[in-house]
Amino acid sequence: MSLSIVTVCMNRSHHLLQSAPRVASLPWHTEHLVVDWSSIQPLRRELLPPDPRLRLLRVEGEPEWNLCRAYNFAVAQSSGEVILKLDADAWPSARFDPGAPQLGEAGRPCAFGSGGEGRKGQILVARCLFEAVGGFHELLVGYGFDDKDLRVRLTQLLAQEPAWIPADWLELISHTDAERAGGQTGGGALGASRGLATMRASRLANRLVAAHAPWGAGARHSSYAREVGGAWRLVGGSRPQLEVEVADEIAHARRMTFWSCFLAIPDIFLEELPVKLVPPPRSGQWPVGWWHRLWWHSGRRLLHAPSLLLSLGRGRLARGRRSDGRGSLDQGR
Repeated sequence: MSLSIVTVCMNRSHHLLQSAPRVASLPWHTEHLVVDWSSIQPLRRELLPPDPRLRLLRVEGEPEWNLCRAYNFAVAQSSGEVILKLDADAWPSARFDPGAPQLGEAGRPCAFGSGGEGRKGQILVARCLFEAVGGFHELLVGYGFDDKDLRVRLTQLLAQEPAWIPADWLELISHTDAERAGGQTGGGALGASRGLATMRASRLANRLVAAHAPWGAGARHSSYAREVGGAWRLVGGSRPQLEVEVADEIAHARRMTFWSCFLAIPDIFLEELPVKLVPPPRSGQWPVGWWHRLWWHSGRRLLHAPSLLLSLGRGRLARGRRSDGRGSLDQGR
């Protein structure tokens, strides 16, 4: 049974250059297909391991990260009967056994990663099962819920829950929510807050999309054409789109969720602000300006103070109760 490992990378070559050599050391796959999803600095084949099983493709013209379209493209270009979807920051440990019976039927594995730090995004699945449910939901954007949506559809197809890949069968490079959500690095506490807000907004929007527009094998998929230089590009007009009214509603919910989380301002007050002060994302990135940073370091911290005081008070009450309990026991003796 042939097995293809597929990895898509956009502006995360620093992760791929660490994970690819580890993947190359594995004996059991027949192909490692790496797709460069329009990285600003194109991936260079000579920097990757000289493993003849490793194949590099590039997709041009994509202004922002789209996991679902990217991995659907990668799977379509791969050749294996079984697919192991690995992110650029992940690789199988020495314990990984793609033929283990606990991962599914012989020749028809279906298992999702388990554990923290993004392990649930790593998936081992038979191609026939992946294609039967239509692959990833291409109307989902950003980060989050893509794996849950796929898992639900596979559960319906199999009439049982897919298996779990043991946590110690997968290794990952630890990185921030900001990097995971959009390739941003650094930023300290403010950057971490921005990454959390990005992820929450994206997850909510994707849940709403999946509810409004269920995906399946009959759904319209994006098409790509190969250019003269060897790169691939989306065929104009082929990308599936939400209905305009639904798209506007979900975009509004996404915008409110991001700024509410990042600025700690309730939706009811955000609604009163002009859009130019709490704008939508641009090319997949949220435009955090000077006044957002000023508010984050001042007003947001003031708003946070009452909850910190309540948290401290709760902790003191809990310690007091424990002390009273110990005192009662001592008196009873």
